[in-house]
Amino acid sequence: MNNIGNINNIKYDGNNNDSKITTIETPSKVILFGEHAVVGGYMALSMAVDLKISGLLECYDYIINNQQPTTPEPIIIDLIDLNKKVEINPQDILNINLSNYDNDLKYVASTLKNTVNYLMDKNLMKLNPINNNIKPFKLTITSNIPISCGLGSSASIIITIIKSILTVHNLILSKEEISKIAYTVEKEVQGIASITDTSTIIYGGALKIKDNKIKPIENNDFNNLLAGCQFLIVHSERRIKKTAELVNEVAKHPQKRQIFKQIGEIVEKAEFVKNKEELGKLMVENHKLLNKLGVSTEKLNKIVEIGQKLGYGAKLSGAGGGGIAIILINENKKEDLLNELNDLGVLGIYDCIIKY
Repeated sequence: MNNIGNINNIKYDGNNNDSKITTIETPSKVILFGEHAVVGGYMALSMAVDLKISGLLECYDYIINNQQPTTPEPIIIDLIDLNKKVEINPQDILNINLSNYDNDLKYVASTLKNTVNYLMDKNLMKLNPINNNIKPFKLTITSNIPISCGLGSSASIIITIIKSILTVHNLILSKEEISKIAYTVEKEVQGIASITDTSTIIYGGALKIKDNKIKPIENNDFNNLLAGCQFLIVHSERRIKKTAELVNEVAKHPQKRQIFKQIGEIVEKAEFVKNKEELGKLMVENHKLLNKLGVSTEKLNKIVEIGQKLGYGAKLSGAGGGGIAIILINENKKEDLLNELNDLGVLGIYDCIIKY
């Protein structure tokens, strides 16, 4: 079981006599190998990284002391970086209509509704005029994750909200159950969904993804190698096309089968590399094949070129068309690497390591 949701872990904030406050942190994810080919039935490797969503969770004092409120309080989820919030009375959660929310807030509203539905189905929560035990709270979410670029920021927000609901109600769900709720949310909001983002963020570490199923990597040598790696996430440029558009374009590529097969072979080799040099070399090979598929850009290619010269290797990560590249750092050349990336005029550079 995943021990999420112990009310005893909530810390008292001495500056606020009416509430208890805790911080809930959720990582993000990258695709290390195999994007696009995974759609064709080949394996991909994903990895959780320590770029985080932070949720400041405020539980009202009467909840901690199991008292009834003098006046009803709403649930408030505030996305500070987007200057948007959802405010809803607990008894209205099951009546949420996603058409009343913009694209960013649809994820928030759907997470509230689907989490409560799941907990009610498991008889862990009640919501009716006679017996309503859904507790209000305020969750303020901030992020150092750039959005819409392949890091799974939406999935990180979904999981932060689920963990907050569990914490407030002193409930525990397994990682598998949390993953199931998060997948349901993504499918409702997006119409289609992959388990990659939500599962990687929930389980942590490095995962194999194939046919929308996950398997933790059990090769200890590879896990130890990744644990000793430092990476840069480079936000190259804003993506003009959505993931679905890029996937559809790749589906029409005349050489996709051959390229997918080659990418699949790289993925199979990846967990048996012996050192950073071999890992970086495979990253570059994977990127070249993605470039052949037409999903890279001039700037992403330049970032990978710099990462190959001044790091151990690099590749785009995610759907492409802009977004992010991941570079495996060579500490001896990091200063020169950062200087060249800054001269290129990228949108952001983020240090990260694998997150377990």
